[in-house]
Amino acid sequence: MPPEKRKLKKVLDDLDTIETQLLKRKNVNLFLDFDGTLVPIAQSPDNVTVPHEVYSILEKLRGYDHVFVAIITGRSFDNIKKIINLRGIHYAGNHGLEISGVKRTEIVPNASQVVRSIRKISDDLNKVLLTVPGAWVENKSLTASVHYRTVPTSHIPELNRLVGEIASRYIDRGLIKLKRGIKVIEIHPKIEWHRGKAIRWMQKNIAHKRATNIYIGDDETDEDAFKALNSAITVRVARDARVKTEAHYYVNNPIEVRFFLQWLLDKVATL
Repeated sequence: MPPEKRKLKKVLDDLDTIETQLLKRKNVNLFLDFDGTLVPIAQSPDNVTVPHEVYSILEKLRGYDHVFVAIITGRSFDNIKKIINLRGIHYAGNHGLEISGVKRTEIVPNASQVVRSIRKISDDLNKVLLTVPGAWVENKSLTASVHYRTVPTSHIPELNRLVGEIASRYIDRGLIKLKRGIKVIEIHPKIEWHRGKAIRWMQKNIAHKRATNIYIGDDETDEDAFKALNSAITVRVARDARVKTEAHYYVNNPIEVRFFLQWLLDKVATL
């Protein structure tokens, strides 16, 4: 079923309820999206830096034995690990196709079989999208992204047509599937894996077994995680309370995410 559109409560307005949950279980599993959640969406993914305040909060949270912290992102494993650069935090790149455990682990081995197809479709798209100003393709090995944050509105139908034409060749062969995000079209291998399943794997293998689970994300790709964690504290970053989502709460922007994380840091220090 598609996400439900309903009026959500802002998480910052329900902190007493959340504190009660924290006190019951003591341990915390904190799962965080990156772009649009910890940092604002940038014109280019390469232009992103983690605000000092956010970095400091993450650094302190990872220091508590009863707090498990994981970043789940569409970026590659190597890219997000380089950006955050904090030991003691777990990373899930390519929407959960690569997860760090005790050491780096590729959870879905058969995903690597599609690397050649991802490279080929990226090359094909780079050629045809030369006619679309501002469009560019990011090949992340296991997945790829077609970015159109700077594409003029008048050229978006052409972009959609060209991506559809190229992608259909690979979709018909059962190699890939498309997902849409905020000003991005995601190209994923056609396997039954997503952020929700990646989180379930982490809960089983590396996270705390009995814990308050928290997930914060801003995009359609986070909906699988919200659905998988239907009894957890799930927060969608959105402009208003009527966003279509499986999440239970919302915040308006990454600044409010930081306010919540600072509150959470203060609380876990007393658990």
